[in-house]
Amino acid sequence: MAVWYFAYGSNLDQEGMRRRVGEWLDLKPAILRDHRLVFNVFSSSWRGGVASIEESPGSIVYGAIYLLEENQLEKLDKYEGVPHLYHRRKITVESDGKPVEAYVYVATNPRTRLKPSASYLALVLKGLKKLGYSDDVIQSVRMQVER
Repeated sequence: MAVWYFAYGSNLDQEGMRRRVGEWLDLKPAILRDHRLVFNVFSSSWRGGVASIEESPGSIVYGAIYLLEENQLEKLDKYEGVPHLYHRRKITVESDGKPVEAYVYVATNPRTRLKPSASYLALVLKGLKKLGYSDDVIQSVRMQVER
């Protein structure tokens, strides 16, 4: 059975996602309302903070939804460190102005805010740009790092 997965961090990088799960069935830009992007998980491989989300009324997380087979989602569970680093849950995002039920990964034990490495942030921004997000959106995501 196919399921939607909402990506907001390094999984916005399509080449990386291909290495992790293979080819997906569909990919579209999507937003998550009333949440914000935070960097509160430490990654030794990225040498800094990596992304998660937290509730924040009025805020928006920009990302993408991938249509995956369930076995591909299980591969992502391993990559994301479920259940130790992240846990997976269902949320409702918007794509093409319509609600879509999707899985998302959220930090299991969030830390205080951490600074992402330049290479991690560049990967996230490159992924958003490739999905067609405007320079204003890219700049707003960059500004969230500096808060």
